[in-house]
Amino acid sequence: MLRAIIIDTVPPDKTRTQAKLEMEELTRLVETYGGIVILEVLQNRGRPSAKTYLGTGKAKQAAEKAKEMKVDMVIINGFLKPAQMKNLSKMFSHDAEDITGKSDIPVWDRTDIILKIFEKHAKTQEAKLQIKLAKLRHEIPKVYHYQTGLFDKERGGISGTRGAGEKGVEQEKRHIRAQIKDIEKKIEKVKQTQSNQRKHRKRSGLKTVALVGYTNAGKSTLLRALTGKDVYIADELFATLDTRLGSVWIPNAKHPHGGEKIMIADTIGFIQNLPPHLIESFKATLAEVQEADLVLHIIDSSDIQQDLKMQVVDEILIELVGSQVPIIRVFNKNDQQLWCSKQQQKCISVSAHKKQGLDDLKKQISNNN
Repeated sequence: MLRAIIIDTVPPDKTRTQAKLEMEELTRLVETYGGIVILEVLQNRGRPSAKTYLGTGKAKQAAEKAKEMKVDMVIINGFLKPAQMKNLSKMFSHDAEDITGKSDIPVWDRTDIILKIFEKHAKTQEAKLQIKLAKLRHEIPKVYHYQTGLFDKERGGISGTRGAGEKGVEQEKRHIRAQIKDIEKKIEKVKQTQSNQRKHRKRSGLKTVALVGYTNAGKSTLLRALTGKDVYIADELFATLDTRLGSVWIPNAKHPHGGEKIMIADTIGFIQNLPPHLIESFKATLAEVQEADLVLHIIDSSDIQQDLKMQVVDEILIELVGSQVPIIRVFNKNDQQLWCSKQQQKCISVSAHKKQGLDDLKKQISNNN
């Protein structure tokens, strides 16, 4: 199992408790990737150091610890700028004189570890294309090896030499932009195919309900409970990267046939501090949310951070659908109806695992048709 050190800074407006909760989420990301956290490093700072994220002294201490504890990777709970990545990589290298900044202990930021998990879970060609696009968009600002034109393989970047100095960097950037353009064309074809499928469903009178929520809130479990669809379910982050569709019969006495078949779409889970280019890269998958007739916001009611996570998802939903699509909050993993009594928005409580509250949920879906 890969051994990791996780690192973050704590600004004055953030409590130590909040910082620890964020580190717990980063630990879950490391565990989902297949690692184990053996050391946490937190430093109180007004803002991250422009050179080394942590203060120089603290960063050197962390590098010494990493070598002493023989760690396999270092994860920063933030988004590293090129200079920070280069300086930290040199610090964590056993050869401090290596001018390339290449580290035998890879240094990743939050986006890197998320992308690694995405790569691990990608099953379809659509997901693989979207991940590759996100990865290239993340890497292009970090083409900083001016003397060698190298990307760091250990960091998961694009490898190869394309010249030296400034010329090499520009060549590398052009190469990446060409790859991005090619992938965007392929994704556009996927989006067109999916758009045609949605239009066909609408012409057939089939309505779609999209499941959204924070990662690991129980969306896939609810999809299986409602539709009986055999889907992959795991207690890990980002287990779902593709849109998965199932159908369910929703009783409705007012309907000519006594009810109707509804399509249920499960989508990628959200997480706080998700980089905009990741959301942009997954627009093909998220189009199912934008075109839905109803959105079910799935919330883990047993999560002590549920308020924060609801806010994260709400903000992303505003960006995706605005006020165009009706939203029902579905509190999952607990039968505590009192959660709903506190909410101003329409909501319902279910247990997808125990298949409790599903009839009431179907009624709510029917009432929104």
